[in-house]
Amino acid sequence: MSTAVVTRRARAQEIALEVGDRLRSVGDRGPGLFDGHPGLAVLHAALSAWDPARAAVAHAHLAASGEVAPEAVVPAVLVHRAVHGGGYDGLMRKAGAALAEVCESWPQRDRPAAADYDVISGLAGKGRLLLALGGDRCLTALEGVLERLVALTRPVLVDGHEVPGWWCAPERYAVDADRERYPRGDFDAGLAHGISGPLALLSLAHQRGLRVAGMTDAMRVVVDWLLRWSWTDESGVGWPSRVGFDAQVRGSAVPALRSAWCYGTAGVAHALHLAATELGDAGAAGLAVAAMRRPGPAEGPTVCHGDAGLLQVSTRMGVPADRVADRVLAAFDPSAPFGFRHRLHTGGWADEPGLLQGAAGVALALASYAGNPAPWDVALLLA
Repeated sequence: MSTAVVTRRARAQEIALEVGDRLRSVGDRGPGLFDGHPGLAVLHAALSAWDPARAAVAHAHLAASGEVAPEAVVPAVLVHRAVHGGGYDGLMRKAGAALAEVCESWPQRDRPAAADYDVISGLAGKGRLLLALGGDRCLTALEGVLERLVALTRPVLVDGHEVPGWWCAPERYAVDADRERYPRGDFDAGLAHGISGPLALLSLAHQRGLRVAGMTDAMRVVVDWLLRWSWTDESGVGWPSRVGFDAQVRGSAVPALRSAWCYGTAGVAHALHLAATELGDAGAAGLAVAAMRRPGPAEGPTVCHGDAGLLQVSTRMGVPADRVADRVLAAFDPSAPFGFRHRLHTGGWADEPGLLQGAAGVALALASYAGNPAPWDVALLLA
């Protein structure tokens, strides 16, 4: 390892710890994993790999969370157990049973929406936590989740056209702007809310030896669809965030406009790489790596649609990310309350402490880059 890399990683660790210091206590942040106390608990649990005293800070944030959904507390506890070799046994059993019950009672719908299967609030994200929790109850529930995700890849007939089963009907959109943009529905490619999330979970379960009927065929269907919609030009390899119904039917090109964990190139590349590795598809795996060697610009330093997300994806894929790390390090602002600021879609900036769109997530990505072993990104389906 070169002196420059050693120096860069030392700086990453230093800044991660400083951000952790700023986020020891940030008032009432609420019970959400991605924007509240549970996410801050994840940060301090990870930093306790370097400074064991921070485990108590993580516990304080968990305690401050109050009554939360089971998936909110699981990531911090998983990190704590990975770092310290155990702990929170009762909490894990309770959370696992509650999470399994949520997944087992998930509504069956003829036409799915992203919220049914996505990483943020749907079955892909919940299924990943079931896989991490293990045990008979959780794994039985996970098998049901995997079967539903396999079914999602089976084609459906819409207006006389056979299209992929994750087609989202316009009436299932949460916002009117999507109905205006995709009046006949669309096919979401992204990791956070699209088909790359289920693909990542199927691949991670396959990697760990958990299989259900039709699983590898389903993975192949999604991989082939992603390969079809890959976009290569002088700037590199990329993927669109979403493909409209008419574009899908015509097979017309959709340019790659974004590179982020949530949507576009980085998240898709990660899921494709996981699946291609399991399927033994060297060509698809190579395309995913090529995409992350030149991932394109992101929006600010945070995880969701910024450079911290690109850095974590690159770290997990084993792709050199020193240039992205430099951008993240350069974004550190000692005058900002939490050290990093979140770039808004409007072009403005906000001071957010959270995991997904705040300083905690940036510090966690820097910690991973610096060699911290904590599996903090399980809830993002990056591990």
